[in-house]
Amino acid sequence: MHYVSRIDAASAQVPEGYRDHSAGFRRATYVDQKAGSVHMGTGICYLDPAGMIAPHIHSFEETFYIIEGLVIVQVGDQAFLLGAGHYGLIHTGVKHGFRCVGSQPARWLEMQSPQPRPPDYGRDTFFVGGEIPASAQPPDQAEDAAQIIGYFDEAQLPKPGAPAEMEGFNPTTGVAIKMFVDRSFGAVHQSLFLIQYMPGAKIAPHDHPFEESYFIVSGEVKAVCDGQVYLVGAGGVIWTSVGCVHSFENVGDQPVRWLETQAPLPPSKEVFRFEHEWQQYG
Repeated sequence: MHYVSRIDAASAQVPEGYRDHSAGFRRATYVDQKAGSVHMGTGICYLDPAGMIAPHIHSFEETFYIIEGLVIVQVGDQAFLLGAGHYGLIHTGVKHGFRCVGSQPARWLEMQSPQPRPPDYGRDTFFVGGEIPASAQPPDQAEDAAQIIGYFDEAQLPKPGAPAEMEGFNPTTGVAIKMFVDRSFGAVHQSLFLIQYMPGAKIAPHDHPFEESYFIVSGEVKAVCDGQVYLVGAGGVIWTSVGCVHSFENVGDQPVRWLETQAPLPPSKEVFRFEHEWQQYG
């Protein structure tokens, strides 16, 4: 099973239960029960200038990656000023909230696992009162930011021939993976990372014992999911279920990048099941 679509900012809505506890906030969800998923909820969040999401807790784990804008993110008793390239992990039951600062709107990818409950089934988000600070320091000036907040820049992409950062992944020519949130970062239920395919790079058909979602940031990728072929460019999204056989190839002349999430958290081995490794048995 799989799902392919595009992010439409105009269709983003205030999530159920947030209307009385936020201002200028919307989310464009692209992975949930409607897509066929059972393990994750993933979407792109939008926060207008001076917008906020009041402090709250979830009965699930959450990760995020800031795509644009400046936000003050409160995690527990700490607050951080974050911009594009910052990412974070919010453990289950930890109080957090967001405030957009500056004159530009903010946008970030949000991943939640175990999958949030449908509104008609039961609550798993609880607003706990309090205010988001109006000012904060960047994480490099804050204490105890490690294992909560990280930052990505171009220099961190693994070089050709370097060891793979993903457990169970053997380096493939032209493919670079930069892990953000995984077991080593303290995650329990999910992983979040960036992947880059150079022109001509490809990975053979395979499946996993977990779900994956992909938000294309730049370039265009040829994706084959359950035998169906798609060309997916920037702003496009893909979700693959447990057992969905899929492959990717960069057939263009520019690098392609996407932000990828996985849930449940992948095992330490037998992460990939490649079709060609089993063909000898007929």
